[in-house]
Amino acid sequence: MVKISKILVNVDFTTPTLKALEYAKDLANKYSAELVVFYEMEDVYILKRASVGFGMPVPPDLEEKSRKTAQLKMQEAMKNFEGKYKPIVDCCGKMKDRLLKTIEEENPDLVVITSECQDLIGKIKQNVFLIK
Repeated sequence: MVKISKILVNVDFTTPTLKALEYAKDLANKYSAELVVFYEMEDVYILKRASVGFGMPVPPDLEEKSRKTAQLKMQEAMKNFEGKYKPIVDCCGKMKDRLLKTIEEENPDLVVITSECQDLIGKIKQNVFLIK
């Protein structure tokens, strides 16, 4: 049998990524694997960069409020998962760049992604499960 001890899945709370999350949770349960759930708040990052370019102020609590909202969504999505999981909520860059960096840092045995990220498959060294 294949040994899978860590699975990483990227979510943005759209229907395809929530479907990917369900597959990842099922696999994590089957293999008793840790599940790393990654969410990049790309919209916050883009807003911050745009505001600097236009000289507009960014609400000081924008990142904190966005992070709290994301964490609540994450808790809701994970409420029926009984295994070990690690949520990663970030707003440091472009989602695909941050996803690759997170995959490198976490070094999972399996990466579950949607077709939105299929152009990254050649850059991911780990096994990939693509959800369409």
